[in-house]
Amino acid sequence: MHVSSSLAIPSIGCLTALLLGLGCQGDSREAARVEVRDSAGVEVVLNVGPITQVPSVWTVSSAPIVSIGSVEGDEAYQFLGIAGAHRLSDGRIGVVNAGSREVRFYGPGGRHLVTMGKRGGGPEEFEAPALAGFIGDTLIIVDRAHHRLTFVHPDEGFVGLARVSDDVGGFLNPVGSLAGGRSVFGGAFDMRRIGELHNGMNRAHTYYRSCSPDGSLAADFGDKAGAEFFIRDLEAGGQDSRPALVPFGKMPVATASSSYLYFSDQDKWEIEVHAADGTLVCVIRQEWEPIPVEQEDAARYLEEMAAGVGDPEQALRMREYLSRLPVPDHFPPFDDLLADRLGYLWVEDYSRPGTEASTWTVFDPEGVRTARLTLPPRFNPIEIGADYILGVGWDAFERGVPSDVRAGTTARRLTTGRRLAGHDCRERSPEGDGRSRRGSPSDASSRHCTSW
Repeated sequence: MHVSSSLAIPSIGCLTALLLGLGCQGDSREAARVEVRDSAGVEVVLNVGPITQVPSVWTVSSAPIVSIGSVEGDEAYQFLGIAGAHRLSDGRIGVVNAGSREVRFYGPGGRHLVTMGKRGGGPEEFEAPALAGFIGDTLIIVDRAHHRLTFVHPDEGFVGLARVSDDVGGFLNPVGSLAGGRSVFGGAFDMRRIGELHNGMNRAHTYYRSCSPDGSLAADFGDKAGAEFFIRDLEAGGQDSRPALVPFGKMPVATASSSYLYFSDQDKWEIEVHAADGTLVCVIRQEWEPIPVEQEDAARYLEEMAAGVGDPEQALRMREYLSRLPVPDHFPPFDDLLADRLGYLWVEDYSRPGTEASTWTVFDPEGVRTARLTLPPRFNPIEIGADYILGVGWDAFERGVPSDVRAGTTARRLTTGRRLAGHDCRERSPEGDGRSRRGSPSDASSRHCTSW
């Protein structure tokens, strides 16, 4: 979807819940040929054949179950910079609205219930809040400005506060949460290892680490390749002090389930699977034919970026600046990653500029591709449960309306437990406890998320 995690998502707030009809039309494993081997104790799963051959056996409801958000009226329904949302055990939805420095809770039908927090540095205040995870129905909010965790319950209010250890990292960019409320952070530039920059393309370093609810370092997942960026030598000497992210450049992408961290540097179609203690346990691969970047892709990207700038002079300067950046020969192998509550991994196709609907391939807990589905246009999933997809939806850009006030949160429904008419599509362990063959328990609780 080409939306940087550091940017506010456009908002008429609209939190939408949709039904995902996950139908079982035969065993998807029959359509997916897989080669599994061991490499120094690490399982390598290669999915053979084009990714498009996966049958689209899962479907999503055409209309949302719940849609929360408006452009005008009650401010409790207006969103600016949604920084996470989570469906609670009883269907209520918690939303972190970073623009107002608030945590809001809504009923299962979308009615506003309570707002907590405000701007400031006090124990019940925020400066740069984002959802880092949850423990039951308690939200874990990271405040990157104050380097701390705040625990917020919909009924009990603020129930805890913990400073995040410096060992966890400097800029706390939340990736997801493991079981037990261990929040994972990473993906930011590691300025300590930036190294010697050279004229042209460079690649930053980054790292991923988790912290316990008390803020202490829980696990280190290692140093990783970071974002690609461009540096140019200045005619007067020296280097441009403004490193620029390259259009269609490779980025670090990661997500966390209750038991695993999934990571890719987008260098090839390969996803690392790390256990909660940081150990690399599996590598998921998919045969992939690189997709070339065409001239019209670069032109459309430039126009889309300029269209998001309200001032014509600034838009002109942005066009001139972006037009000087190099464009890679091929798109990255995929875009985003998202782990759902049942241990399935969702991998988003890298779509060309102008594409409004995202297509995802779903891999089961063993790393085998299981399904493909396309979500509704202008919808960015945040959380996927047993029977729902919760995400941010936004209207098409309207002239004169800033892009950062046009989006909202949306929840859509998936059929519970990947079932249709009572038939469970998921392979269970002999004990029937929902464990994958790697032996990790899946989180089978449901939540509302945008699904189409």
